[in-house]
Amino acid sequence: MPTLPELLSQSKSDIEEISEYFNELLAESIQRVNANFSPQRLSKRTRQVEPLPTDKRQLSSYRTRIGTMLEYALSTEMNAIIEERYGAKYLLTFATAHEYPDFYFRDDTLTLLLRIEMKAVDAESDEQAARFSTPTILIDADKDMLLLIGWRWQDLEQDGEIIGEFPYIFASVILSASEIAKERDVRLEITKGKIEGEKVLVYSEKKREFVPDPGNYGKLWRIIHRTRLNAEDLSDTIRKFKHFLEAVDEHSPRNRLGNKDDEN
Repeated sequence: MPTLPELLSQSKSDIEEISEYFNELLAESIQRVNANFSPQRLSKRTRQVEPLPTDKRQLSSYRTRIGTMLEYALSTEMNAIIEERYGAKYLLTFATAHEYPDFYFRDDTLTLLLRIEMKAVDAESDEQAARFSTPTILIDADKDMLLLIGWRWQDLEQDGEIIGEFPYIFASVILSASEIAKERDVRLEITKGKIEGEKVLVYSEKKREFVPDPGNYGKLWRIIHRTRLNAEDLSDTIRKFKHFLEAVDEHSPRNRLGNKDDEN
């Protein structure tokens, strides 16, 4: 595989090849987070002693909090590995505002090179509400990547006894954000929706007119329409995305991929 400087020096950037490099980087970063940060900084007692929230709003809040901390831990490890390889040549910086994307990859002059959006999915979450809903016109096909992780609670043992648990990342992938957006918009077309600028509209049979999307656009388990799950024209990127969804479904309360109930 070419080095990162070689990939970034090409006259026409290949976001697929760059994504492959970052997938290798991500895998090493996850090993470090699972081995050190999570069990040392995010561990808690067993659920009999420290129960997880049950209220729907509290559930969403704690999952968002853990996702943010995993986001911090992973990006810190990724930046550390990049520094080990290339010194101070590159920086992985956080977005300083609540906006798209989550991270900016820069050179030592702070020039923007790549953009990374991250989504974390708790395997125990039945609603699997994570979504990639950034308007298509705001996505840069040459620079933008989508980083996805699936996490679950892992037992923490001491002297052969389970004393607690911690968030363990078991699935991950980095993909071209533009390719995901294209498939997302194919689904919208199949369901007779449309895009006007940054607005996503769906047709309401009740009102007999187009209305704003109620919040389904970009939900991860709805990006690939169920009629296209085995389509021959799925790109390699979408096949990798589908594999990620399948890996998360293996640890979920119910299989969401291709479920007709989730197409509404």
